[in-house]
Amino acid sequence: MTLSEVPRYPVTIDGESAEIGTAAELATALDVLHGQNDRAVLEQLRPHLAEILVGPAGFLAAMKVISPDDQVYLIRAVGPRLPELLGEARHLRDLLATLAHLEVEEALLETLGSDGLRSLVATAEELSEVLEWLYGECDRRALELLGDDCLRRLVHDGAELSLLLHSLDAGGQENLLRRVGWETVIRCIHDGRDLAYVLRALPPDYSNELLDRYSREELAKIIGNRADWAYLCRRLDDREAAQLYLKLGVTCDAV
Repeated sequence: MTLSEVPRYPVTIDGESAEIGTAAELATALDVLHGQNDRAVLEQLRPHLAEILVGPAGFLAAMKVISPDDQVYLIRAVGPRLPELLGEARHLRDLLATLAHLEVEEALLETLGSDGLRSLVATAEELSEVLEWLYGECDRRALELLGDDCLRRLVHDGAELSLLLHSLDAGGQENLLRRVGWETVIRCIHDGRDLAYVLRALPPDYSNELLDRYSREELAKIIGNRADWAYLCRRLDDREAAQLYLKLGVTCDAV
């Protein structure tokens, strides 16, 4: 579609009229108004905002030049079209990186909903990048929207699980572990490297609980070889190391 074929929609502010058809035009108009009549522009264009913004670049451009209250309005105005506008988890991450107010993030998550968030987030790495930019209780809300079954499907090994754990505070880590369950944590640990990733990411009490779930023989089988043993030793803190060595009956110099 050429620029001349783009549908255009009228906007009238203080008796002056203009037509807006592209995201660039909308972002420019909002920027020029300096917040004075942004809401009036958005209200007049509300039925057409998704068509004007088209995709993630246009949506992000508009969000950057309006106030938090108007950001919430714009998010709710596009409503069910929001997942389509964002397209991929990386665009959700980029948008979150520009937001500075909790209420905007809350509106974003609630408008996406479970289906919308699941349509965007396909890997543990993508989820960890999204979680890094969420404030307050929003990270818990994101996990809740995704659902326990989805979270379990996203993690396949210790590296992926550790990415999620590192992107959360202590309370968020406990919430994640409660949702996925110890069965999933243990399923993610295939070798000594996976064990090292998970132990370094877990809160201390949970590290102890994880090790307690293994017998000496099971731990020895997981660690498996000198290279993985050395890798694991270099990444344990003193408390984790003491418990592991006690469980195995060895020192870090052992083969």
